[in-house]
Amino acid sequence: MQPVKFIRWHERKLFGSFAWLVSCLLCGFLFFAVIEFVALESSGIFTIVTLVVLYAIGLAAIELFRRFWINFALAQRCATLATCRSCNSYGSFEVRGETWPIYARCQKCDHRWVIGDEEDQKPG
Repeated sequence: MQPVKFIRWHERKLFGSFAWLVSCLLCGFLFFAVIEFVALESSGIFTIVTLVVLYAIGLAAIELFRRFWINFALAQRCATLATCRSCNSYGSFEVRGETWPIYARCQKCDHRWVIGDEEDQKPG
């Protein structure tokens, strides 16, 4: 995989996570639109089908929100650990990998490290 600059990677992760959030909100609007138009006043099999559709939309909304939160948390977690320990430059490194842990190489001093190591968790 080709290395990507951290700023671009972070931006792409945030855009992707907010795309999941917008999809979740659209599911919410669809959920309430189905309730509004159907109004659950009919009887029989139509009510059961409507409830199944509402259940599926609700599950989809939960999954979309979960994906938003995972991607958003990953981007923010990496942003808090985005300082090179060797030269203290922030965000000026290349990223390899899309998921946790993130492999990084500083563009200034060529220091290589893994964002998410236990060493990154220790202060200063």
